[in-house]
Amino acid sequence: MRDARPRTRPHPRGGARGVLLPCLASVLGLALIAVAFPRLMAALHAIPASAVLRQLDASDPALAPTQLLAARHGLRLAAAWEDDGATFVRLARVDLSLAAREYRAGGNPLPLVDETIAAARQGLALAPAQARGWLLLAEATLAKTGDPGAVAPLLIEAIRASPHDVWMAPNRAELGLRAWPWLEPAAREMVAGQIRLTAWPRVDRAVAMARRTGDPGPVREALASDPERLRQFDVLYLQHR
Repeated sequence: MRDARPRTRPHPRGGARGVLLPCLASVLGLALIAVAFPRLMAALHAIPASAVLRQLDASDPALAPTQLLAARHGLRLAAAWEDDGATFVRLARVDLSLAAREYRAGGNPLPLVDETIAAARQGLALAPAQARGWLLLAEATLAKTGDPGAVAPLLIEAIRASPHDVWMAPNRAELGLRAWPWLEPAAREMVAGQIRLTAWPRVDRAVAMARRTGDPGPVREALASDPERLRQFDVLYLQHR
């Protein structure tokens, strides 16, 4: 005898969940790819520039203009893929190096100087706490305007962002010596700290800065708290004048 009770069908919820979960996983996976892919492409384009920047750090005389141009191209492509402040600052660094070479070759460096300023500003707009970006902006602004007073606020930001960076100290100290008449006492003390950082491993660098700027007074004042370094500075400065 057949069972007259109505048969119940399996609830479809389990089947719907089996379809929905893979779909959600696919959507999330695509979203992650969409986020990560531009960053990956930017990193790949920036790889060749890393070696060039290391050569710039080492002041490598073997660094060729073609390498700088290739690094510039790669960093531009990286910046097109991802708005990254550090990438724009690296681009500014390469641009300024190219501008310096153009100047030494007797060409017109101003277009490259303008590119440096634009890239540094973009990088700082995205990531303001970049000491290198402020320093590049200050150096390029001085190259463009010839006005040391105009770079004073930029220099102060460059020091504030990383006051104990021994690698940037020589450039910041020399900029500070050029802008010395326009600096307030507190700013002068900040520059004095950069002079001491520069003279700490190599007093001859402080001597070279003082000779280029034509005034040993601020350097001697900065080194007054270290009699031995001051003595070394005086001896070297008076040699071969």
